[in-house]
Amino acid sequence: MKKYYCVVITIGFLTSCIDSNSSKLDSDDYDNKEERIKKLKMEIKSFSDFQDAEFELFNVNGFHNKRTSVPGSSSFDYKFVIKLDTVNIPKWTTGMTEVKLTDYDDGWTEEMIKGRKENWQTLSKPQYFKRNDENVMLLVYKNEGIIYKRVTNL
Repeated sequence: MKKYYCVVITIGFLTSCIDSNSSKLDSDDYDNKEERIKKLKMEIKSFSDFQDAEFELFNVNGFHNKRTSVPGSSSFDYKFVIKLDTVNIPKWTTGMTEVKLTDYDDGWTEEMIKGRKENWQTLSKPQYFKRNDENVMLLVYKNEGIIYKRVTNL
């Protein structure tokens, strides 16, 4: 007669509370552009250097140096704008498809720069780029060297 043994494995779930401030980063909290650039580069994949930045980042799991537990399921909304040398724009659009949008709500771009509008003056119309099968959108002001990027997983 064969004997069968059963092994029961119990998996415990780790949970923690995250301070709402640790799930949000806002460039308004940084006084100079060097601090803003440094902070943003810690949280995004940067394809080149840039000279200025504004951002509103939300990540339910917290950020680089604020995470206090094992990350749970991901929910995030990263919005940022950078000013860069125009020769570096293709580094940011590689792998993306230019799309023609007639009805895109880019109100988030105005909200993000409202504290320092003078740093983000544009005269040209933006080109829109999207990464296929992902929630990644770029608005590129090629003449001014300004890129707005939004990445979401909500």
